[in-house]
Amino acid sequence: MIKGVTKKIVEIKSPASDYFERAVLYLKADLPEAKKHEAIKQAGSYLNSVEAEASAYFRRDLRPIVAVLALALGISLTALAAVLIVVTKI
Repeated sequence: MIKGVTKKIVEIKSPASDYFERAVLYLKADLPEAKKHEAIKQAGSYLNSVEAEASAYFRRDLRPIVAVLALALGISLTALAAVLIVVTKI
């Protein structure tokens, strides 16, 4: 059995975004045509808020990794300096 359904869809393209290419939102079936512009405006606002949350999550998630890498680099440079001092005194 095939059932045909007509849905009103808002597709928001965001080429400036680092995280999202596009968002697809389905409008409610009982939404009056007069409120369509407000719905599109709200959809853009929603996408901006989701992108801000994603950006904060990715930045927060990388902090421990950067700290560990910085510590490893510091230890490596200290060990290298110690080896060079020992080798040059021989």
